[in-house]
Amino acid sequence: MPNLISRRVATWSVLAASLVSAALLVQACADEGLPAAAFPPEPDASDAYTYEPDAAFNGDGGIAQGDIAIFPANPTVDVAIDDGVITTGPITFTAQNANNVGIAASFTLDRGELGNLVAASGVFTASGASSGKGTVTASFGGKTASTTLTVRVAITQNGPPKNYNGGNGAGGYGGVGGAGPGKAVSATTKNKLLGAATPPANAQQLGFLYPYDKTVWPRGVLPPLLQWQTSLAITAVRVHVEQANFKFDGFYGGTALVNQPVDPYAWSKALYGNGGDPMKVDVYAYDGSKLVGPISESYGVAPGTLKGTVYYNSYNSKLNANGATTGAVLAIKPGAFSPTLALPSQQGKCHVCHEVSANGSTLFTQISSSLVDNAIYYAPNASFDMTKGGKQIADYAGTAPDGSSNDRKFLWSGVYPDGTFALVNSKHARENNKLAAALYGRPDGSKISSTGIEGVVTAAVTPTFSTSGKAVAFNFWEGPGAGNVTAGAGHSLAMMDFDCGQGNGITCGAPPYHFSKLRELYRDSARFPAWPTFTPDAKGLVFHNTVTPGSCKVDCEISTWFGAQAELWYTGTTAPNTPVRMNALNGLTSGNVPYVPSNVDHPSDAKLNYEPTVNPVASGGYYWVVFTARRMYGNIATGAPYDNGDGTYPIAKKLWVAAIDVNPKPGQDPSHPAFYLPGQELDAGNMRGFWVVDPCQPNGNSCQTGDECCNGFCRQAGDGGGLVCTDQPPGCAEEFENCTTDADCCGSGAGIACIGGRCSRMSPN
Repeated sequence: MPNLISRRVATWSVLAASLVSAALLVQACADEGLPAAAFPPEPDASDAYTYEPDAAFNGDGGIAQGDIAIFPANPTVDVAIDDGVITTGPITFTAQNANNVGIAASFTLDRGELGNLVAASGVFTASGASSGKGTVTASFGGKTASTTLTVRVAITQNGPPKNYNGGNGAGGYGGVGGAGPGKAVSATTKNKLLGAATPPANAQQLGFLYPYDKTVWPRGVLPPLLQWQTSLAITAVRVHVEQANFKFDGFYGGTALVNQPVDPYAWSKALYGNGGDPMKVDVYAYDGSKLVGPISESYGVAPGTLKGTVYYNSYNSKLNANGATTGAVLAIKPGAFSPTLALPSQQGKCHVCHEVSANGSTLFTQISSSLVDNAIYYAPNASFDMTKGGKQIADYAGTAPDGSSNDRKFLWSGVYPDGTFALVNSKHARENNKLAAALYGRPDGSKISSTGIEGVVTAAVTPTFSTSGKAVAFNFWEGPGAGNVTAGAGHSLAMMDFDCGQGNGITCGAPPYHFSKLRELYRDSARFPAWPTFTPDAKGLVFHNTVTPGSCKVDCEISTWFGAQAELWYTGTTAPNTPVRMNALNGLTSGNVPYVPSNVDHPSDAKLNYEPTVNPVASGGYYWVVFTARRMYGNIATGAPYDNGDGTYPIAKKLWVAAIDVNPKPGQDPSHPAFYLPGQELDAGNMRGFWVVDPCQPNGNSCQTGDECCNGFCRQAGDGGGLVCTDQPPGCAEEFENCTTDADCCGSGAGIACIGGRCSRMSPN
């Protein structure tokens, strides 16, 4: 697969700066430490190129393509970082012509985060910011030669990193909770932690609670809080992280240790230096007399960062009313320590039950501060322009100009990707409107003329549009149906094509708009499918599938409270579309055995997963889904799953994220174990995450990748400056830039494809 990051060698200072910021590497050199562990020698680590006048130049292993050669061939540079002190040495690349005469070549490196390579002198100095392999190229007289450079980083850190701000706010320390890192240990204890260990007798003596084995992590996400159960009185732990070309050992002391955050600088280096190999994490525990361990897990790393923002709902946030708890819509960007209020203009008001357009431009929510019959009155709703800081667009109350009731009109609706209209949610969900399935516009809530759905589908429950806007899915609850497709009284998941004259974009033409080709994707008389969400290519749907409805009196079949139990499932959208339970995401092994931890209050957390939303942008060879879960969060949130709390202690209702394979095989689970979404308010109940791209930037604005730009392309400014949004330049489209077909993408045929209108990896490797 081509290295897509290498596409802009000349702009590496800009790209590296953005990666460093996102990955918390700002103080990596000054504030981090790791010991120089002895890496096993690699087969090519000591290879020396020997010039033979009659040898054929074949371009392999440092021999040139053409008439020049580069030295040394395939070198390895070791970097040791011990409590923030970096130890390494420079190497010098040289080049010769076919007559074994040195030449004044110019040198470049395709991975600038590995260190600094001086173009004229060939001197490379590793920065310690990342590990892994890069390609050094020598250029002279129109000819080039290349070789592989390997940088290995070994880190030791005793106690917390220096000058690290853990963001100990609403999201908890490091955005993930816990008491923060343990203190430094003595030399004697450090030696004990490095000594011979006794394997744990059982998981009760020492066993992981969180994260889960085989989790896939994207780059740019905050490091997890390692959490374990134990019968030991642990006074010190050693955290060991290892992957190809990288090692970390962290030593931490304390009293009755049961969790430990992964060092943030080490975590960032591991994620950005990962080359597709597993990341292994070991924990050793010392109780003052014996060393027990390790307990071990192995993770996958996706070579891409998460895009966009998650907008979610909280019913007891302290961020909305100066410390008092009330409902609000909050926002989290990947890498943030704490959420922010999505609509500052609504601060102090109870505003919940939201929907967001996939392009991030429009947010709809219910707004109320009044009580009717001792219950909050959620009927009024409004829309907000997220491109203008959440400025209100329209208020929907009473009657629309077309005579339809505006009460709850956009509640749980399927918002079109550009936010200009929505397909209403028809009945049957808690706090629903009573309208039949139809489109209603954002300006004033009036009906938009359409064909193909009215008179066919009466109740389209929890509808959703695909990212392209060309398909819509919903629970087909009521209606005459069409052909051999009939309503399922809550037990059927259906899909239709949608055409509003949008062409290859998402901007619609003039009404009427057209629905067609009603087809059923799933039906089960014992279950209630709802809250569907398309993958970016619209070839798959992730949906909430109720196992046990809530115990309320009415409209509880697809609720998430009152004891409701649900799982997340996946189905393809074209035949054959074999629906499958997403075992790995839900918390089950492939043999249907729960692997998630349990206690008296949490006997079956694999059935407490709800309301998914898939990120519109594929990243690192995966799709990413955010969902609500009432599962235990390690040993941080262990109380009853339906406890709403009072804002003073962590509760179980939280947002989780999982990777989904691109183009899964029919009938196979495409999911991976989920991770807790860092940054969410720890002491609040969080739910209904909408993952959307951020509002786009016009030409000339700074950017990192094309998905941030209204015209879909992000390139270096003409004056040699940073990356800016621009019109489509000549040539192929790069990762995250706009495309229509696979052939538009750089790397087409080598693992890059056009997915959901953007060039994306088809797999992580």
